[in-house]
Amino acid sequence: MTLFSRSRDFGVALAVAGLLTTTTAYADAADNTMRAAFQIEIANLDNYYDTAGSVTVMSRHIWDALFYVEPETSELVLALAEGVTFVDDTTLEIDLRRGVQFHDGRELTADDVVYTLNWIRNPDNAVRTITSPRFIEDVERVDTYRVRIHMTGPTALALRFLSVFPIYPAGTYDTDGQAAMNLNPVGTGPYRVVSAEPGREYVLQRFENHYAESPKGQAQVENLIVRIIPEPSTQLAELISGGIDWIYAFGSDQVDNLSRDPDIEVGGVATSRMMYMVMDAAGRTGTDSPFTDIRVRQAVSHAIDRQAIVTALVQGGAQPLDAFCYPQDFGCPADVVTYAYDPDLARALLAEAGYPDGFSTTISAWRDRPVVEAVMGFLAEVGIDLELNYSNLAPLREQWEAGELPLVYGSIGSQLSDVGNFVPTFFGLTARDLARDDQVAEWMQMANASNDEATRRDFDHMALRRIAEQAYALPLFSDNTNFAVTRGLTVPIDSVGMPHFYRARWE
Repeated sequence: MTLFSRSRDFGVALAVAGLLTTTTAYADAADNTMRAAFQIEIANLDNYYDTAGSVTVMSRHIWDALFYVEPETSELVLALAEGVTFVDDTTLEIDLRRGVQFHDGRELTADDVVYTLNWIRNPDNAVRTITSPRFIEDVERVDTYRVRIHMTGPTALALRFLSVFPIYPAGTYDTDGQAAMNLNPVGTGPYRVVSAEPGREYVLQRFENHYAESPKGQAQVENLIVRIIPEPSTQLAELISGGIDWIYAFGSDQVDNLSRDPDIEVGGVATSRMMYMVMDAAGRTGTDSPFTDIRVRQAVSHAIDRQAIVTALVQGGAQPLDAFCYPQDFGCPADVVTYAYDPDLARALLAEAGYPDGFSTTISAWRDRPVVEAVMGFLAEVGIDLELNYSNLAPLREQWEAGELPLVYGSIGSQLSDVGNFVPTFFGLTARDLARDDQVAEWMQMANASNDEATRRDFDHMALRRIAEQAYALPLFSDNTNFAVTRGLTVPIDSVGMPHFYRARWE
């Protein structure tokens, strides 16, 4: 197997971020320091024991993994790994880069990889990762710079899974257990932790010995200060006063106000988080469910003006989607059946299906109530009257998996930028599969069982085209992440909505 070409040009991502830099000098630029703010508190810097988004961002700056997903292309490239071979369908052999240093001066070896991966795959250690390590059966040391990973079965996404597992020094948890990396965070990443006030402030400094071949590149900003500021209004005030240089994930209602400040650059970045609706095509709520008729599902798809919702409620880089995936994700086809906004066609399809006066049902959701209410308004215009079942995710998921929900609104995102990581959840004959299409499930299974990228892509495309043709689900739009930054500072944000401070720079 050949891995991988990689691009060191991050210009595309910078353009997407919409950050038009200037040459104005600021105090932070003079001492090459950047101050960022997060809303979500950090309980533990260890991403294996705290999966909060702020922890994930910090982890990618302090630690490295064996592989890396390039932000601008979603291409998988080598990181701590120098090469990889599929010995057979269930065995990976990985060669490590020589001379990679941890922040304390130790050299990375196979012992560190074996220790880390065997630790996280052991259920007794109770790791809480977004991506499950359960595909790992065992990891063994071949020699100083080579390991073998034995998998529980063929796993097409294995290398992408490994891109989100940071590698720690051997023996990390032996003394302090789960608190180890919170007390003494030691990694190989582009920044090292200089000081920390848990829950308040973290001071990071550029790691001058970060390995030269890193796909992250060498950090240009020397000092990175991350403050935890839970209140959005306080974040905004700090940004305006110059106390911090960068914030993100604030409401669109603040964009206009911030845009009036000449010292602040404001924008929105399209992210791969997808808002969607799935319909009970299989009749799990009863054989009389209207959604068992493809014409009803098509009518729903034509009845909603997705662009109007994006313009009014989401803004920024959000965009309507046609396939049940983000266009940049591996395996996402560009040529699927599309459903343009056409309420007259929606009414005609309903009448043809035997519902000339429409029908009543429920829609269930756990987030984005204004968006859901807008959807309800559009469907009401063609005669589909919806009662809102708005709940927390946990109880709603129980109803969903029990086959009690005819129409569900939700969102999904993936750090792996690969459709195989989430589409089977909805169309793989799982408890949340409301379509129960054996052909789609078979194609997704075949895609995720192959280590050949061309084969995987073909099966993924076939599955997603059929999902669109049958209107099993309506992908509404991709999400948006708003950001605001001191003018003169460039901070790339990827399609997952995560910042890359190690590629930030002052102009």
